[in-house]
Amino acid sequence: MSSLFMRLSVIATTLGMAILAGCASTPRNLPQTHKLVQLRTALGVGYMREGELGLARNELARALALDPRDGAANDAMALVEERLREPQKARHYFRRGIAHHPHDGSLQNNYGAFLCGTGHVAEGLRHFRAALHSPLYATPQLADLNMAVCLLKVSNEKAAIHYFHRAQALAPALAAPYYYLAHVRYQQHEYARAKDDLAQYLARARSAHALFLGVRVGRALKDMKFINYCATRLLENYAHTPEARTVMQWQREGRLDGR
Repeated sequence: MSSLFMRLSVIATTLGMAILAGCASTPRNLPQTHKLVQLRTALGVGYMREGELGLARNELARALALDPRDGAANDAMALVEERLREPQKARHYFRRGIAHHPHDGSLQNNYGAFLCGTGHVAEGLRHFRAALHSPLYATPQLADLNMAVCLLKVSNEKAAIHYFHRAQALAPALAAPYYYLAHVRYQQHEYARAKDDLAQYLARARSAHALFLGVRVGRALKDMKFINYCATRLLENYAHTPEARTVMQWQREGRLDGR
């Protein structure tokens, strides 16, 4: 959870359309070319979501052969290359997409997340700001969230909290900001506020990280009810995680009594 970045790169759905034979040779000036690029990109994104990265790369390569400047295809290809641990190739596709679509908030957000995830925090923050200044960007809450996570990497908790709150205001149902705020509050020894934020997260989502944090918050507050709630759900649903093993060890040692 600590390395989470929220992406909104390409949301594409294949609508049962058949790919025309020989489409890779379609002249770029035909109106149907853009539709073929969209379809290839949609197929590539679908394969990426299923973990079929080789197939995804092939479909996206076909899309980019039709139109190397297409923003969505470059964005999706960058994400595939990132997952394939090819950071230089990922950077190439992000940069090419942004060069042709500098006001594409999704591209800016995804590139910012890539940069922050690879240690280029200052550069990543610039791209999140560019995403937030894009008037047509439909999900600025994701850039706000990513900005906040990135700021935590340089220990700027005050600014991070500001952007977490912005993300919450834009998308109250989004779970992740509550987890991160709980984590920051816990580190700042504001345990009651951490519990409140964590309860909001757990009302929206579940994760081993969050439940383990709940156990630690409960111990700090000597709140046995909250300890038992989080520990029970952690052991029931995430028994094979390192967090669950730690809690089981604490149980054996009698360390789950809030002391």
